[in-house]
Amino acid sequence: MKTFKYLFIILLFATPNLTDSQNEVVIGKMDSIQSKILNEERKIMVYIPPLGVKNYPVIYLLDGDAHFTSVVGMVEQLGSNNIIPNLMVVAIPNTNRTRDLTPTKSEPNPPMAPQGLVAQSGGGRDFLRFMEKELFPHIEKNYPTSPYRMFIGHSFGGLLVMDALNNRPDLFTSYISIDPSMCWDNKKLLNAFNESNLKDEKYKNKSLYLGIANTLEAGMDTTSVRKAKGPMVEPINSIFETRDLFRNTNESAVDFSYKYYENDDHGSAPLITTYDGLRFLFDFYKFDIKFSDVMTPNTDIVDRMKTHFTKVSNTLGYDNKPDEGTINGMGYQLMQMNKHDLAKQFFEMNVEYHPKSSNVYDSLGDYYLAVENKNKAKENFIKALALQENPYSREKLEKLEKE
Repeated sequence: MKTFKYLFIILLFATPNLTDSQNEVVIGKMDSIQSKILNEERKIMVYIPPLGVKNYPVIYLLDGDAHFTSVVGMVEQLGSNNIIPNLMVVAIPNTNRTRDLTPTKSEPNPPMAPQGLVAQSGGGRDFLRFMEKELFPHIEKNYPTSPYRMFIGHSFGGLLVMDALNNRPDLFTSYISIDPSMCWDNKKLLNAFNESNLKDEKYKNKSLYLGIANTLEAGMDTTSVRKAKGPMVEPINSIFETRDLFRNTNESAVDFSYKYYENDDHGSAPLITTYDGLRFLFDFYKFDIKFSDVMTPNTDIVDRMKTHFTKVSNTLGYDNKPDEGTINGMGYQLMQMNKHDLAKQFFEMNVEYHPKSSNVYDSLGDYYLAVENKNKAKENFIKALALQENPYSREKLEKLEKE
């Protein structure tokens, strides 16, 4: 069935997940779990893309009450433009932040770790057990998830993200750590990374994006601070040490990138780091078609598209395929350009990816009509009508049968 689409400039209109309920805008839902591990009820905030898809990769977001709306906004914007996949967001608000997000119980170390703070610390491993044993099963039972999980955290949350990568890399596929508190407990986690083998098999196919905020003291720069000592420079220097460890690609299997945000402090870094992290971690997702891809004789563009979507499917853990309408529009546009052989490849690819769609057979039938292969055209119109009765295929079939 012919639908007019541009081949090179495709406008995708996404419907935001906004529900008008008594004049309120709703972007998600509140859920809760009674945790036996944490011995308390935990609220969770859940965003599901409004697309009716069976499987979504899931972002697990710490400090959920602070970051839920901003992350959902980025996910909707980037997903609607096919820059990243459409993602679920599961945000976890805090009850006792210091307890839950610090993996070890630190000794007092004022001014950054005073007695009152460290007295509550050290419950991060229990929090990861809560996620593994209680939160993941609840989400995967009640929501349309895929096996792909991302973990995002800021400050103490960034510390727990790094601890999960070090101690439980099986829990998540990718990580965004935002200005993490790597100096915590006399750099215990950083020292553990230094002593570990980052080429170990457990780090294979893991990806990490690290955001570093500008927390420099007055008069310092990123060079001079590395030579300075004391509690006021330990936080940023410990993050720089972490960066240095992971960016040595000869020593790490982790796919790693980072950025130092000169114009952002500890409080403003989460927004821009999350955006850049999503772009980095899903840089494999988008497939761009250039004019030269279709104009080159004997182009392999269709084979490259198939390879790309196979890779994306393997990475995300669920079947990922090109949009039916987009491929259909490309086929018709190519026919208008008299590139019938390539148009056929696009129409046949659509049949391969969407075999239960009546429309893909109707379009392939239109191709065969254009090249005057009436028998093949009739065959595809019959297939289209077998899947769904429609007046377009019926009219074309009846006309062919009268000839």
